[in-house]
Amino acid sequence: MSTTVTPYVSKQQIADFHEDGYLIVRNVLSTKEADELRRIVQKEVKRDAYPSSLKYPEPAKYTVSGNRLAAPGLAEIAEHPTVVNAVEAALGQPAHLTAYVAYLRTPGDRGAGAHCDYKRWRPVGSSMNWVFAIIPLTDFDSAYGPFLVSPKSHKLTQVIDPDAHILDLTRPNREALPPFIDPELKAGDLLVVNEHVWHEAPAGTTTEDRCGIFNKYCAVDAPPAAGYYPYTPAALDALSDAGKRLIPFCFDQPIATTRLLIEDASHQEPKFLLRRDAETHAWELPGGEGWEEEQLVGWDVGARIGSLQEITETQLGLEVPWMSYIADIAADAGICRLYGFSDANLDPDALASGGCAWFTKSEMSRQLGESATICRAVDTWQRADVIRGKGKACRQSRQQFE
Repeated sequence: MSTTVTPYVSKQQIADFHEDGYLIVRNVLSTKEADELRRIVQKEVKRDAYPSSLKYPEPAKYTVSGNRLAAPGLAEIAEHPTVVNAVEAALGQPAHLTAYVAYLRTPGDRGAGAHCDYKRWRPVGSSMNWVFAIIPLTDFDSAYGPFLVSPKSHKLTQVIDPDAHILDLTRPNREALPPFIDPELKAGDLLVVNEHVWHEAPAGTTTEDRCGIFNKYCAVDAPPAAGYYPYTPAALDALSDAGKRLIPFCFDQPIATTRLLIEDASHQEPKFLLRRDAETHAWELPGGEGWEEEQLVGWDVGARIGSLQEITETQLGLEVPWMSYIADIAADAGICRLYGFSDANLDPDALASGGCAWFTKSEMSRQLGESATICRAVDTWQRADVIRGKGKACRQSRQQFE
């Protein structure tokens, strides 16, 4: 794939992106390049795709995603200079690749109705600043099925308190959606779409596959509230040295445990809850062995919010309505995924029982040492330059704005 030409998006295009919620760069891939990538995607779909319960060419939407970018010929589009330039111009920040996604819809697939992909329970959809980078590998027209967008629909969702440590959003009013338009995407074009823009993909009429790349990128200062997708070293190695910065973390161990930093924000100096391990007597964060939820996960794996909610309710009797990702920590048994939760209306006395106690940051440093993992987690949690949103469990998907 040739990547020598890198047209930069103009200031007017960026202004239009913020106003309308999308921007278009035409002819990012040549006809030959788009055809070549389409054939690779078709080959990968035939070999193995999500959902595994279906077999190509049954009518359906098939997905080749995540660590599959390590397959020959797939990684280059994720780091294509024109794509990355447009994405980072739209985000206003350097980008992280939160999802590599190639979609293929076979003839007879019913398409997708109007929806928005900001989803607090998914690693791909829970950042406070992310975009789609859509590259059709067939024309998205009436024959293959268009990709429609609702200009300005991203404005239906607003940040409630821009000065809050953890940002919250208003629920979009679907009844107020602006009319959908067809951006008339051709194979090889690039459409960069704001996370809150509503879109739909009506079914086509052709007897050929409809195919495209639907990658997602977040700003480096706005991590997904549900946590990053767990890329492997093989996926990282598939990128060039220059492109490796797009993947923030990779590991060849499973996400085995998950823990929660609970902040009592009712004091001028916040306090954090630690729990003494019954066997080692060491202070640790509440949590334990984590697991994937059974519903709505699909290929977008890695979130541990649902399991951590269950664990904290069992250990502390505390119902945690949301969490926000902090970091991934390597341990002997695997990766520990850390989340944070802050509330000024907790009952600290009720929680400070059964081997639990509250510590200020300075008290924690004296008790554990400044270099302790928990102390570093507090430092990360309190960073003013990180934009955090609220992550939810899959089972909360219908109440994500509550």
